Amino acid sequence: MERIYLAYLDEIEKSSEDIEMTYKIDQSLKEELKKMFTPVKVNFEKQQHKKIEIGNIYLTFEEHIPIYYLIYDQIDEDLYEVLKMSQWVELGNENDLLTKIDDEWFIVETWNNFYLTADQIKSSIFYGKILSEDFELIKKFLNGEIKELPREKRGLTVGEGSYQIKFHKKESEIVRKYKLLPLEELGELENTIELPPEKEILLELVAGKEKTTAFGENFVLHKDLENNRIELILSEELQGKKGVITILDQIYQLDKLPEKIHLKPVGDIKEIDIEKLAKKITIEETK
Repeated sequence: MERIYLAYLDEIEKSSEDIEMTYKIDQSLKEELKKMFTPVKVNFEKQQHKKIEIGNIYLTFEEHIPIYYLIYDQIDEDLYEVLKMSQWVELGNENDLLTKIDDEWFIVETWNNFYLTADQIKSSIFYGKILSEDFELIKKFLNGEIKELPREKRGLTVGEGSYQIKFHKKESEIVRKYKLLPLEELGELENTIELPPEKEILLELVAGKEKTTAFGENFVLHKDLENNRIELILSEELQGKKGVITILDQIYQLDKLPEKIHLKPVGDIKEIDIEKLAKKITIEETK
């Protein structure tokens, strides 16, 4: 597994000279691994201007790094929520769905969503369409209708410090700047607030469509499914200002509003209706 992970690093960090390796891999073995796990070069004549539809899969590049993604939801006329995909299936864990596209295996990183405009999608390469049954599995998993993906359709269950977790961290970093497109890229802070067990923000209908992102007047809420927490991201206009944050009638006075606050629920965040929660949060600047 370490050798696969190092081959993955070699692909995404080709231009970097500071990759630390725990030991040297025999060059012939390294090349063999790269042939096994490096994505096949794409035929760029694939249809590029196909109508954008839920379930479509596209390929774009961040510098030299290939980014496959699945259209998961349409937010408005010009903005789409997408899920990152990868051909490094050996590095997937229990939150990654295994699927096959034109005889090629992929994982859909159900936890790794980001946002693209219609123009950004149209400039990508249309790659195919996910099987309808696999897309339904993803929706049920993200909506909380099922607690876990079927064993035969997911990666390995792993613990902290595993190569799968390291892989997830890298995969998230690759698309970080697209994660909160409406507010631009924001930084990380360790501020954490424990959410009280409020029934009024729990999902009323399991079958209802549950979002992983909600927008307030001057903030964005995003469900971090991997870490079972909700990220409260403040608008740039508020960051660094003195202010008051009210969350479920709990008031927090801060001399300096941060970029991001982590909200920790009592239970599973999949049971929380993030849009209801957003309506119960206010952030105001004070003098």
